[in-house]
Amino acid sequence: MDRRYRDTAHLFSRAGFGAVRAEVLAHQNKPWDEQVDLVLDTSRAPGLGTQPNLHPDRGWYDKYVDMVHYWLDRCRRPVTQAPVVEKMTLFWHGYLCSSISKVQNHQAMLDQNHLFRTRGLGNVKDLIWRTSIDPAMLLYLDNRRNTVRSPNENFSRELMELFVTGVGHYTEADVRESGRAWTGYGIDDNDRYRFSAADHDNGTKTFLGQRGNWDGRDIIELLFRHRRQAHTRFFAHKLWSFFAYPVSVNHPVVSDIAATYNRNLNAAEALRAVFMHSEFRSDDAFNGLMRSPIEYAVALMRHTRWDCATAHPEWYLRAMGQEPFRPPDVSGWRPNDYWITESAMWARGDMVGHLRWKTYERGDLADVKEVVSWKPLTFKYTVDQAVDKALDNYGITLRSSASRKALVDYVVSERNSDSAWGQQSGLLMLPLLTPDVQLA
Repeated sequence: MDRRYRDTAHLFSRAGFGAVRAEVLAHQNKPWDEQVDLVLDTSRAPGLGTQPNLHPDRGWYDKYVDMVHYWLDRCRRPVTQAPVVEKMTLFWHGYLCSSISKVQNHQAMLDQNHLFRTRGLGNVKDLIWRTSIDPAMLLYLDNRRNTVRSPNENFSRELMELFVTGVGHYTEADVRESGRAWTGYGIDDNDRYRFSAADHDNGTKTFLGQRGNWDGRDIIELLFRHRRQAHTRFFAHKLWSFFAYPVSVNHPVVSDIAATYNRNLNAAEALRAVFMHSEFRSDDAFNGLMRSPIEYAVALMRHTRWDCATAHPEWYLRAMGQEPFRPPDVSGWRPNDYWITESAMWARGDMVGHLRWKTYERGDLADVKEVVSWKPLTFKYTVDQAVDKALDNYGITLRSSASRKALVDYVVSERNSDSAWGQQSGLLMLPLLTPDVQLA
């Protein structure tokens, strides 16, 4: 694979949900900084559009499916329409986690999804504050039950451990005092955010060594003021590991990204630093991430040109191991090995099989089985041409010669068998199962 093509495809895949060949060819000769500017240009991102039908009379699962289709269809956008907005929405969904399984409120989960969509590339401190008083988060981490009469430290602990600094930068006393500061932040009878002064602890609290009558907003300000260096490394580590490849928090590249992020706490600036870093185009980064099930499902839809109404990703994502709006716990999902189980890989194959038959019915590759001569048996296309036609049909450029050899061997085997007509459906399926498509 040409290095310019490889780098552009890598950028488009990580900033979105799959690099289709025509898009890569259209932009691969531009200077790298212009390509980065392109993927980060959110001015062409569409508005929120027609919303999922969450009418109370509809069934729980029907509403959930509408939400999944709404989000994943937005993820299928071409690179010129800023799919990075949806990629960051997915990043935040696994970082500032809430799950509909506990929240049990479709509108609250959709509103949180919109919060990540509209604020996810802006100031991170502001986003963490807004998420802290978001109804889905208040329901998920129980802060709606946190009152001066009945303190609850669940949100207080996760705010520091998973959202801002990571472990080691606060004490158990800080957790308790922060919990007191977050009393009164709850929801009303309609599951909307409401601060109740009567439920708030107005006593003096000592947090990170600072004494005062702190409230929740003060806690966030104190964290970012007195643990800023810990936070910038923590966030840079999460961002790099999601968009490039997993590293330790002490890896030198984390320091580089943290230094940029520390200037303004701006997520877009930090992400630009990720994409501009020389290590982002290294072999470690190029081969460093397996697509999560959501990323894989969207990539399949991009390559096959089907939408959610036809692809039905909700039929397969649970078995693959990742359901939108349903992180497994507050710590979110992990990469790579986390997705590799026998059942998960079978589920990926099941979705590809479904798309294969939809694509077969559409008539893709119908002529690869055409015979132009029976004696000797000669097909319209050579074996290599048939493989190229299959890859061209999906806009896939293979990373490895091994994948191409496997496809060639398949066509040869089919043509030497009594069921040579099966090569069409096989060529509509196998390219989508190659490691080249499984990798992000």
